[in-house]
Amino acid sequence: MRTQHPSKGFAYLEERSAGRSVGSNGVITGPKATVWCARHLPQNRDIFVTCGGTGSIRLWNYEYPSKRAKEGADGYSEGVLGELQMLHASTLSTQPVHCFDWHPDKIGLAVCGAFDQSVRVLITTKLNLY
Repeated sequence: MRTQHPSKGFAYLEERSAGRSVGSNGVITGPKATVWCARHLPQNRDIFVTCGGTGSIRLWNYEYPSKRAKEGADGYSEGVLGELQMLHASTLSTQPVHCFDWHPDKIGLAVCGAFDQSVRVLITTKLNLY
């Protein structure tokens, strides 16, 4: 159940660098880009991946807050945000990664496609630790 404040609406979280490139040193660089897709891990809804317009993919972990709602200064209940942690970032292509799908049974096994006319099989390890 989500808590809607009468004037502020629903609580939400933004990540401004989700579609940008990852440099060789692991630092997010380059121009802003579109996020082409986002897919949750079937075995764990808190883990998801985003596919960027710069050919990058990012693995994220959302941590829920201890309390989902709090009372605001005006007396109305308002939602409490959790925290978003980037677990991994990688640039796979020079073109946008436009599709991504997790295997429904094998945790960490995935496939993605990019506009460079390639299909890549991806293996992500240690997802059971989150």
